[in-house]
Amino acid sequence: MKTLTRQQLEQRKEKAVRFTRDVREDPERAAEIADESVEEYAERKHIQIQNPRRMLHMASKRELEERVDELEQENEDLNQLLDDVQDLVAPEEEADQDEEEDSRPNHRR
Repeated sequence: MKTLTRQQLEQRKEKAVRFTRDVREDPERAAEIADESVEEYAERKHIQIQNPRRMLHMASKRELEERVDELEQENEDLNQLLDDVQDLVAPEEEADQDEEEDSRPNHRR
């Protein structure tokens, strides 16, 4: 289970709302996410809200390694999301190129 501060979680929730509305073009689902409390969002996403006072102690090597693992997994997830978005955009670019090629005069005779 990931652990984030309340501020990090609020930022992640806002990004989820924007992504759902703008990229997935699903304003109804975006509104549902926006209406969730931070606690509800955290529970649904299996994220623990971090107590800021807990940050005062020195992290152990094990805690740091666990955090690195979490960040690496999050990075992989975000890269996959970028790939998915690119797959949505790329077909349009290919279609535009095909149309340009079709509209060029054929010089072979």
